[in-house]
Order: sequence, then structure tokens, then C-alpha cells
Amino acid sequence: MKVSIMDSDYLDNIFDKAVKGTDLIKNRKTLTIDYVPEKLPFRDEESKIIAQVLSVVLKGGRPSNLLVFGKPGTGKTAVVKNVITRLKRKSIEHGVEITVTIINAKTSNTSYKVLYDIAEDMGINRFDKKVRVHFTGLSMGEATDRILEFLKRNNLHVVLVIDEIDSLVEKNGDDVLYSLTRANERLLDSGFISLIGISNSLTFKDKLDPRVRSSLSEEEIVFNPYTVIQLREILNDRSKLAFNEGSISQAAINLCAAVAGKENGDARKAIDLLRVAAEIAERERADMVNENHIRAAQEKIEKDTNYEVIRNSTTHTKIIILSILKSQSGMTGDVYDIYVSLCNRIEHDSLTQRRVTQIISELDQLGLITSNVVSHGRYGRSQIIKIAVSPETVTNALKDDSFISILL
Repeated sequence: MKVSIMDSDYLDNIFDKAVKGTDLIKNRKTLTIDYVPEKLPFRDEESKIIAQVLSVVLKGGRPSNLLVFGKPGTGKTAVVKNVITRLKRKSIEHGVEITVTIINAKTSNTSYKVLYDIAEDMGINRFDKKVRVHFTGLSMGEATDRILEFLKRNNLHVVLVIDEIDSLVEKNGDDVLYSLTRANERLLDSGFISLIGISNSLTFKDKLDPRVRSSLSEEEIVFNPYTVIQLREILNDRSKLAFNEGSISQAAINLCAAVAGKENGDARKAIDLLRVAAEIAERERADMVNENHIRAAQEKIEKDTNYEVIRNSTTHTKIIILSILKSQSGMTGDVYDIYVSLCNRIEHDSLTQRRVTQIISELDQLGLITSNVVSHGRYGRSQIIKIAVSPETVTNALKDDSFISILL
């Protein structure tokens, strides 16, 4: 029998090297996406505003609904979770009962799954069989009624956080939000729901029904992207938690901050870049994470994610990405004109402008592009779209498609 190169000796060698290798990282958890540090630099003002909005719950009042806006990696979710953790401590200290439910709309995926996850997190499905929200089988209205009935029976004061709320509306509309924002009219004095929506899209409100918009955005706060200097401080703080002393150079941290600062001030990407760089350094059995490891990590992350996403996209999505790359102005009209022109060149039927706009929004969610609304005063507003990944990554992914490569 022929022995495979991937036999146990070969694998054992990999694991033995890992054990004997230099231990650069002392706390890997601090470099993960889920880690929320006690200290959140440069977000004191935002934390204060959110705390002020929520503080009325300690006196039995219903906090205003709050919309939190900001690009990915600006600390929105971390700050909200941090403030809520502190709020829960204070509520216990003062003997005030509050129920906090946090769900991610992107993970929940559908409106019904949002309601199911709310019921699960509140314990409805464990503690009250009469109003249980089943995984399937109920109408949206019945599922909502059961949740509200549970709140009413138990007089619950609920703070409901919906992270990536823009993803929910983009995919499923705002019907579930309409029901939740109108819930307090039905609950009267028997409990309440206070909503915090966290959105990656600054134009999210424009897609809402006016009735939902007015109820949901009683209070608003915008998280601006971190500057390079701020990112450097964040990475310095995180490095002290994550790395053994002397295991990462200041030059590596500076480069990491510069790379992330160039890509919309995304702290999440900066920390992820640091993690991948450390893993590369450990595999090389290096004594320290240096600038070369940061560059190698950047290349690996871009190739592993962006390259694969673009390469496996539909033909129309690839043409839209190429149109954005070719556009001089980045304005939606110009991008669409280029897209139609490219479709004609390969004798491919073009999609409607509305559908192209939807795909552009999806690309924004994936982080492949950035879109910003620019005001022109009395001449209105326009959306400026730019590619967020390197042009080389785009062209390398597209040239693998023989159908698209002729357009490059």
C-alpha cells in the first residue's frame, strides 16, 4: 500500500514545530473579532452619549430608540456592548431589572430568524411553552405577538440591540422593524422595548418607511473612522495585551496602522492584520513580528478573501466591479454607463440600474468598495463609489475569467 505524503509523521512534524516555535503571542483572544477590551480609546464622547440615552432605564423609564452609524471597524458594536455591560452592573447594584438582547441581523439572515433569535435570547422558548416561537411554522405576526405577550406577562424592560441592522433591511425590508417600533403602543405600561440599531451604512435611513424612520431614529450618533495616529495608539494598547514583551516592533505597529488608516480607518482590519502577521512570524520561528510580516499578512489577507470573493462572483458582479475600477468620477451614473458599455462589448444583456445599485450595496457590505454620499448644496447629493482593494487584486481575479478578461 502506497503511503500518502500527508501521513501521520508528516502531520506530527508540523505540530512539533508549532510546539517548539517561538511563543510571540501571550493572549490570542485579544486579537479576535469578538474581544471587547475594557478600555476603548478615542470613543469617550460616543460612549457618553449612548450611556446618557440608556441611563433613564435605571429610573424605570424607556430609553429613546437609538441608531448608531459608522463604517465597519469604527468601534460601534464594541462601544455599545461596553456601555451595556456597565449598565447591567449598575442595574444590579440598584436593584433594577432590565433585559438586554443582542442579535446580529446578518447572522440571523431573515426577518423571521430575527424574531426567533430574540425569543431564544430572552428565554421565551425555554420558560414559556404557551408563547414559544418555533424555528419555523409561525407567521411573522404570530411570532411578534408571542414575544410581546411574554414581555407583557413579565413586565419586562427590554433593551434590544440589532447589530448590522442595515443588512436586515437590505435583504428583507423593514416590516419587522415597523412591528418592533410600534410594540410599545401595544404594551402600554406592561413593560417596554427600547431599540438600538447599529448600521454600517450611513444612508441606511433612506431605505426605511417614513413611519419606521421617525420611530427608530429618536436619537442618532455617528462613529467617524479612526485616524492613523488613533489606530497606532489602539494597536499599541492591544499589542501590550496580546504579545509577549519584545515580540513585536514599533515599526510593524506603525505600518499596520498606516495600512488600515489608508483603508477607511478600520480598527478591526488593523487588529486582524496584526494577528495574521504574528501567525506568519510564528510559523517562520521568528523572534519578533516585523514590517515584512505585516506586508506578508496584508498580501495574504487580500489574496485569501478579496481575490476569492471576486473570482467567484457572478458575471454581472465582475463587470460592475470592473466598471467601478474604470470610472474616473466614481459617480453611480458614470459607473452604470460604463457597465452598460462593457456588457455591450461582450454581447451580454445589462441589468437595470436599480439592480446594479443593489449589487453595489452588497459589494459595500463585503468591503470590496466604499461608497460615500457627497452633498452638492442646492444641486442635491451624489454617491461616490471607489474600489477598496488593490487594483492588482481585482485584475488578477478577473483575468482568470476568460469571458471577462477581454474587457481588461
